[in-house]
Amino acid sequence: MIDIINAHATEWKNISLVTGKLVQRDIALHSKVAFKKIITYRRGSAFKRVLTWGIGFLQILWLVKTKYKTAHLYLVSNPPFTAFLPFFCSNSYSLLLFDVYPDALLEYSVFKKNSFWINVWSKSNKKAYPQASDIFVLSNGMKKLVSQYVEESRVKVTPLWTHNEYIKPVDKTDNPFIVKHHLQDKFLVVYSGNLGRTHNLETLIKVASMMKNDNIVFLIIGEGEKKDALQELINDLHILNCMLLPWQEISMLPYSMAAADIGVISLGKEASLLSVPSKTYNLLSAGVPLLCIADERSELAELVGQKECGKCFDDQSIEEIMTFIERVATDGVYRKALQVKSLQASLSFDSSNARNMVAS
Repeated sequence: MIDIINAHATEWKNISLVTGKLVQRDIALHSKVAFKKIITYRRGSAFKRVLTWGIGFLQILWLVKTKYKTAHLYLVSNPPFTAFLPFFCSNSYSLLLFDVYPDALLEYSVFKKNSFWINVWSKSNKKAYPQASDIFVLSNGMKKLVSQYVEESRVKVTPLWTHNEYIKPVDKTDNPFIVKHHLQDKFLVVYSGNLGRTHNLETLIKVASMMKNDNIVFLIIGEGEKKDALQELINDLHILNCMLLPWQEISMLPYSMAAADIGVISLGKEASLLSVPSKTYNLLSAGVPLLCIADERSELAELVGQKECGKCFDDQSIEEIMTFIERVATDGVYRKALQVKSLQASLSFDSSNARNMVAS
């Protein structure tokens, strides 16, 4: 987001960022950008998500009505309720969709197809989307999904990206994350991200429970509504080769990513059809082979297949996943080939993509 905001800062005379949390990694926010703080997004439960979405929407609406009456609005799909702002304001606006709502709620079985709120939201999209100056999405699958609300030719596709100068391969002997957790001599299968209902980590834990190679360790890093259930599953199965760690400090991100010998990207079947997770590009930048647990029709599977930087499996392919992990762990030539392919793939996704998301 900072890349996108900074790209706008070079084009627009005045620019303000309204967000619940500002995390600056290797790239700082442009000095001309005014920062307005709203409630921080809470992922801990469905109730906390909806509550912070609602409060965030009201705070944004208040700012637009009182401070930004004539501003062009660049609306991002988090909080999702920002999609309703055009019905309360007369501002011009652009849309950046990381998720397509209400479709995401349908895919995750939060609501039924013909429910009242789904119908209201869908009708609202059909009114709001055609009036947008720009509509940006992250994948061709999302473009097809959005075409039910607006003419497909209006939708612009730009993949996400990574910073190869910030996240890059790090030798295990020089990696403070590995040293901190005493993992120097281990082969690490790492998932780092949200532990939410759309992330099928139970499959990964089942694989860990069946692995016979004591040198292979599974790390799950993150927070979310599934965390307690996942820890309980690890305890119930008496798994000794699987560690559940909290979010790491932002300064540790390059090292936790580079620590992986295999990076795991896990999405539920429905969610995997909607977009490619941003962690994908970070893992590529670190030169990490990818293990994807997702629908084999997904764009994630297509990317991995085209770039030859890993494998994608459905959540029932336990034996196949185990075989892949064992091969990468024991076949150094194969592992090196995947690492090289990941690094090569990362070069196709750099921060110049941010310029393609500047509102016209």
